[in-house]
Amino acid sequence: MKKTFLLVAGVFTLGLNVQGALADVSGTGATVKASFYFHGTKTASGERFNPNGLTAAHKTFPFGTKLRLVNRSNGKTVTVRVNDRGPFIKGRELDVSRGAAIALGMVGSGIATLQMARLN
Repeated sequence: MKKTFLLVAGVFTLGLNVQGALADVSGTGATVKASFYFHGTKTASGERFNPNGLTAAHKTFPFGTKLRLVNRSNGKTVTVRVNDRGPFIKGRELDVSRGAAIALGMVGSGIATLQMARLN
């Protein structure tokens, strides 16, 4: 009985967090200029860089922060995890891995305006 209750409570809590985050993306999330990048072998967090992963570089968010991104020009969405620092180009607030750029449909242009909401 206790296991069933804990499982239901966990699913309920997760549902609330996801719904709140999605509402944030469509309403009050930050609009950021983003690019995608190729990196060396290691990220600032010490992880091996995976260009096909769903990761991002941000100047201040803690490593492990999850972000929900929506490409404003085509509506495509992806969730990424911050594991690196950057970008280091003026006017850009986020760098995403190639895998995330593919999911967002921004590989051709290399740069996109994204709606960003922090999930955790």
